[in-house]
Order: sequence, then structure tokens, then C-alpha cells
Amino acid sequence: MLNRLSDLVRLRAYADLLVQPVGRAAAVSLANLEVGSHVSALIELARADGTVRANIDGHHFELQLPFNARAGDTIAMQVAAREPQLRFMLEAGADTAPQAASLSETARFITALLAESEKLPVTRAAAAGVPLLDAPPADSRMIAHALKSALADSGMFYESHQAQWVAEERPLAALLREPQAQLTPLEAEPKAELTAAGTPLLKELPVHRDALTVVRQQLETLETQQMVWQGTLWPGQTIEWKVAEDQSHENAPAAEREWQSQLRLSMPRLGGIDAALTVSSRGVRINLRATSADSAAMLEDNRQSLREGLTRAGVNTLGIGVVHAGS
Repeated sequence: MLNRLSDLVRLRAYADLLVQPVGRAAAVSLANLEVGSHVSALIELARADGTVRANIDGHHFELQLPFNARAGDTIAMQVAAREPQLRFMLEAGADTAPQAASLSETARFITALLAESEKLPVTRAAAAGVPLLDAPPADSRMIAHALKSALADSGMFYESHQAQWVAEERPLAALLREPQAQLTPLEAEPKAELTAAGTPLLKELPVHRDALTVVRQQLETLETQQMVWQGTLWPGQTIEWKVAEDQSHENAPAAEREWQSQLRLSMPRLGGIDAALTVSSRGVRINLRATSADSAAMLEDNRQSLREGLTRAGVNTLGIGVVHAGS
């Protein structure tokens, strides 16, 4: 459901933009498309180049949309012109389907939340800066475990984790570590135009007011299809970690999909390092980028050792590249 709500909000940014088919439409396709009429375009095929095949009123059109659509999406549009070329105007939030009408209140809440995000207070979860580890570990596997736990316990996947708990696939103790589970229960209060100082202007909030920051981050993750985590590994060692699925393989079988992970950190001996990893069922490709020429040379000298270490850990290495940021 959140994916659909995110789509409704995302489309608001493209309201009133014109869309025209790629190539001229056949005359038979235009028979019932009068200027001003409202139509629904069912996306049957989405391609990597941004074009889609859409079914409109029983006819197929090739469209170039200004956003990434997915097969199965339904886009509300209005016929803007028939001559000299057929053109549609996007209608974000139009209640052309029963689902859109039933979700309109929630969609408006999400729109306000994203538009007025700077008004939101910083919650304890968002402001937490406690190091994951007390000191640099002797075993690097402890770093991997700490990062995995930080991502899993961030609250970004809380709703799916609740479903896993109900299905007895996740222990309650793990669920209780997430920010939403630690919120103070709200007492019943009358509906008001403002529920708390600084929150978006809404008659009521469909979520806990102290969870607004996490909800906003969830929506941004759905929108960008990218998870970003920033924190401290151990005292003095900060890290920025990005994880995203390669969208160019979105329609590929699960076994052929690739995930991209990027770590950005500044290390005492090596200085600034960017590590970009592409992970698939076949193995991992690694590209290391160092801000220092000496560090780049050191990484190059130890590239084979890294490959051997990954092999011992059971990881198939597809390639390791090292570059100097200034090169």
C-alpha cells in the first residue's frame, strides 16, 4: 500500500505536464479520445529507456513519461490535444479509481508531510548518534554484523517486521529494538487543526506524531529506491552507507538482480575512501576510490590480498578496481 501512496504523492509533482505518444497514433485509436476527456492508462510494459506501452481505452500507445513507471501502474490523464499530434495531460491525484478515492485523505497527509518536512522535530531515533561498536574490532565480521543490525533496527522496515512477528518469523525482542516500538502511547485527545507545534497542518494524524520523521524517511526511501544510513561505527569513525537495487534489472528474475552498496568513510591511515559494491548471485564487483594518491597505491598493492580474503570467506570476486579521486 505504501508503494501506491508514494506513487500518488510522486505524481503530484508532474500534474499538468504534457505527455505525447512516441510516434503518431492510428486514427482508430483516436475515435473516443475527445479533447478534455479523462482517461486511465494501464502500463503494460515499462522499458529501461523510460518509454512504456500503455493500454488506453483498449488501444496501445507508446508513451514517454517524465517519471519511472512500473508494469501494472494506472496513470490518470486528460486528453489535451488531438491535432497536430495527440497529447495527454497528467492528472496527479485524480479519483478515477475506487482505490484513489479511498486513499485520498492519506495521500493528502503524505503530501503535507513531504512538503513541510522542515517543520518536523528531530526525534530520538533520528538524532541517535551512539557508536555501533565501543572500539575497532579485531574481527571484521563484527563490523558487518553491527551494520546489518543498524539497518534492520532502524525502523525503516517496521511494518514488514510486524508481519514477520505475527507469522512467528521474527522474535518480539528484535521488534522492540526499533524506534516505533519505543514510542510512548498517545492518550485519546480531541481532533484539532494542529496536533502538535510544528507538525503539518492536518485535521488529524494517521500515525504517531513522534514517528513522523521515520515515516518521512520511509517515503523518501520508497521514492528514491535507495536506503541511506549515516552513523558512527566506533568513536571517531563515521560512515555513510547507501544501498539500492539496480533498477535496470527490475524485471529480471530474482536470481539475476543486482544490488548496489556504497560506503563512504574517512580512515586514520587511508583518509577518505569510497567503496562501491555491486552484489549479485554471481558474486561481487568492488570499486575503491581514494582521495590520497598514497592510499590508492596502498590499496592497489593489497588488491590481491583482498581478493584472497573474500575467497576464503566464500565470496566470488568478479573484479576489484582501485582509482585515485584526483585521477
